[in-house]
Amino acid sequence: MAARNALLKHLRVYATALPQLRNFQKIDPSKVTPTIFFNHHQHPTLRFLSTRPGRSTRSKKRDIGARARQLQNRRLWTYALTISCIAGFIVIVLNQFQDQLVFYVTPTEALDKYTSDPKKSKFRLGGLVLENSVAQIPSSPEIQFVITDLINDILVKYEGSLPDLFREGHSAVVEGFIRPLNEEMKKKEKALLKNTSKFGVSEKARTLECYFAATEVLAKHDEKYMPAEVANAIEKNKKFIEENEKNGKNAASVKA
Repeated sequence: MAARNALLKHLRVYATALPQLRNFQKIDPSKVTPTIFFNHHQHPTLRFLSTRPGRSTRSKKRDIGARARQLQNRRLWTYALTISCIAGFIVIVLNQFQDQLVFYVTPTEALDKYTSDPKKSKFRLGGLVLENSVAQIPSSPEIQFVITDLINDILVKYEGSLPDLFREGHSAVVEGFIRPLNEEMKKKEKALLKNTSKFGVSEKARTLECYFAATEVLAKHDEKYMPAEVANAIEKNKKFIEENEKNGKNAASVKA
């Protein structure tokens, strides 16, 4: 039944359109006016009125030389920035390393450095332990002794136990800082050591305005343990003293 109704519907549509199809006339191609299609960009008037930019008829040539110069300049700037960053990093590291650097010096050099720049007073002091200068401060863990390079003496204060190889008259190296020695400290230590001969031995070192606050004491019987620069300085001072003694004896003999 449904198929029958659909067929009847199609027949009605065909019957309605049939008269129109009979009146349809065929178009004669000879009577049709041809439409001319043209590019408005090629027309001078329409191209002027058009808002759309015209296409360039010339092909752009790439400047290879300018491109190469641009790349070269960019590469040079990259190199310059890289080198600057590396140089800045090296300067920062060297400054930090300079602050942590510890120098081996004799008492004479340590006093000169402290006089010129008291802020940078961290050294490794090398020299000979003056005989009969080691003194234990009563009721205190502090030990005092004198390091000498045969020309100048410097008082060393150390809290702790000395190494087993530490001996008077032998070489030693102490690491620490130079500190100012005021009159109050001098009077106090003089009262503590007045009954011993230790104060008289270290009296030359106590006349200075500073002392060496040791944080570590290193010692060994072998003279090779002493840094070469310190050993050379002591040997030079020894020869200087011997020459002065010979000159003094010669002068005395001439007067006699």
